[in-house]
Amino acid sequence: MLLITNKKTIMMVAFKDNKEWIELKATLRFVEDKILRIMDIQGWMMKKELVEQVKELLSDRHFILGKMFRLHVTEQEVARFREVNDHLLKLTRNMFCEHKKLLDSLKGNPVLSITSWDDVVVESKLDVEEDAEVLRYDDDDDYGSDFLKMIDAIAWTEDLEIHSCYTILGEKPEPDRLDDGCSWAEGCLDVPQFDGIGVCYAVHDICTHKNYSVPDLLRIRSYSVQNTIKGCRKHIV
Repeated sequence: MLLITNKKTIMMVAFKDNKEWIELKATLRFVEDKILRIMDIQGWMMKKELVEQVKELLSDRHFILGKMFRLHVTEQEVARFREVNDHLLKLTRNMFCEHKKLLDSLKGNPVLSITSWDDVVVESKLDVEEDAEVLRYDDDDDYGSDFLKMIDAIAWTEDLEIHSCYTILGEKPEPDRLDDGCSWAEGCLDVPQFDGIGVCYAVHDICTHKNYSVPDLLRIRSYSVQNTIKGCRKHIV
């Protein structure tokens, strides 16, 4: 008699006999097949009705994967979640710090003093990278999702911005009031395995305000921080 000692094998056997998991996985495949068929239409992202259909289907997918994650969550996923959460919190804090430094560097700038801008604005934002690199895991087949293509579909249909700050030169920059030490573990992030993790706002935004599920979040590697100086000139006609 074969003794099963591998944790992953035990989990797969359990899922194979779990009626709820089987139904969720079948529904996920059905939804993703519909998304992929739309994505095969040339120029689909330029057609509003197709984009709206994809967004609706991605919302369904987000709900399904949220339920699957609650059944599936592993030590590896919790460890990766903690790593991503810490990284995004650090990126957010660095963004606010760089924003302030850029503002300070513009004070008394001779170039700005001889131009006729009415307002000079510094804008900083943290985004999911448009062509985000996607990690692969041994348990991808457990979920049965085409994570690479689905994350691409979400990027096409979502605003990639997850955190930003905006300051007019001469004004005091606003502090980061969203990451004040309180956890944003709401909705799909409110799972027992995340107890003790102070979920940052960026993670909350990605997983509750956008169609990225927690399993998607764990597979995204690339984020970007942009700092932009904008000059505004007002015209009256």
